[in-house]
Amino acid sequence: MKVVVLMGGYGTRMRPHSWSRPKPVLQVGHNTVIGHILDSMAAVATEEVILVVGYKGEQIERWVREHYGHLALRFVYQDEPLGQAHALWLCRELLDEGEVIVLLGDIIIEADFDRIAADAAPQADAVFQTMVIDDPRHFGCLTVNPDGFIERIVEKPPTGDYRLALAGAYWFRDGRALWQTVDQTLNSGRQTNGEYFLADTFQIMLERGDRIGVQPIRSIVDVGSPANRLDANRRILERPAGRRAAPGSMSDTVTIVPPVYIDPSADIECAVIGPHATIGRDAHIRRAIITDSIIDPGATVSDCVLQGSIIGANTVLTGALQTLILGDDSRLTPADR
Repeated sequence: MKVVVLMGGYGTRMRPHSWSRPKPVLQVGHNTVIGHILDSMAAVATEEVILVVGYKGEQIERWVREHYGHLALRFVYQDEPLGQAHALWLCRELLDEGEVIVLLGDIIIEADFDRIAADAAPQADAVFQTMVIDDPRHFGCLTVNPDGFIERIVEKPPTGDYRLALAGAYWFRDGRALWQTVDQTLNSGRQTNGEYFLADTFQIMLERGDRIGVQPIRSIVDVGSPANRLDANRRILERPAGRRAAPGSMSDTVTIVPPVYIDPSADIECAVIGPHATIGRDAHIRRAIITDSIIDPGATVSDCVLQGSIIGANTVLTGALQTLILGDDSRLTPADR
């Protein structure tokens, strides 16, 4: 089975951090967004892993090759942000008649990916992973017929009549047939705000009678904005695999309140860390209390009490008692320093 991850967007909702780094390589708990995604795909990525990248894509490629070089990786560059369907269309030379999973690069899903094909009805052409939601106005929603196949897809319905939504991960029995449908989408000129969306491709599939099954997910973590990133950090750290720290590398002046993740290279003295705090590689912490926050790699934080904060990579922060969202390479210190 092949895996395609779509992450060609600018990540504008993640600014200021996405000014200098693309969203997929931002840290959440013990890994980056794309690292968590690739870990979730370990059981099914038996063939190529195709990553469609755009904005600052070279940073994504460099990070993934360094940390996941054991995978059969292929990178496709989307030079213009023309939408998800266009990103998939660019994979035309890489998709064959075999199975393929397509997922979005700003969500981390827990699901039975290794059973998605086995659980599909033998006659299913595709299976879309789904989640139950309270407010349908921000999701692609769907209805299912008595046979268990998708009957209708409605993008961001204005009423509360829909409770089942697309989770952002899709299995297709035939990758080549998928690409041909995407090609039909682009040739039809179906666009929304200048972009080609997968929702239009899915509508073409339904209109021609394709049988699309559903599979519920266990959980989903959205990493689309700073607030969502902090929420994702909390949820990842609550998982058993996310509760990692390196207490042996710290002095007895450091108190850990789990769950936390502290990179072994971090240098910490006279601090209280946690709960729900992630401390990145080569970060330096002195005389600080840090809860519900992410301290990115290389940041220096001293004489601070931080909660609900994200401190960007290589930032220097001294003397703060507040909630802060600071981009990379920033400097915030008292005026007399």
